[in-house]
Amino acid sequence: MGRNLIYKLVGAFIILLAAVFWLLSILIPDVFGAFSLAWAGVLICGGLGIVLLAQGVVQKNVSTIKKLKIWFSVVLFICAVLCLVSALVIPYNLVLPIISIIVAFGLIITILATGGVKWDEGDNHKKGYKNYFERKEEENKISEKENVEIEKNDLSEK
Repeated sequence: MGRNLIYKLVGAFIILLAAVFWLLSILIPDVFGAFSLAWAGVLICGGLGIVLLAQGVVQKNVSTIKKLKIWFSVVLFICAVLCLVSALVIPYNLVLPIISIIVAFGLIITILATGGVKWDEGDNHKKGYKNYFERKEEENKISEKENVEIEKNDLSEK
């Protein structure tokens, strides 16, 4: 079993649940009549946003992939808010503040999930790292010592 299987299954079940509710709203309008395509969009975007956010926060990945998953979840949450505006007829003057709160929340979660690690952290940031020129200089010193020892051995044999 793959380690992403649970996330994929939950995402597929969310989409299936939204499709079933939408079908039921058409077949049984007196019970599920309030469920519309806008509510299906809220359910799908919000649910998949939660799944991607959980994946980005919990999984052990490269920090770039974690950040990408978190920002995709933020985009899905914004889509869910836009669908919710359509479903509930929320005043448009509340939409931009809600979206800015979601983006700020995504920024905070990204920083917490990755621990503030930069995407380009490489070997040159590790303690004791030597660049090309320093390594080449060490190799030259080692080869000079070996040459001196070889010459001493040659002289002592004669």
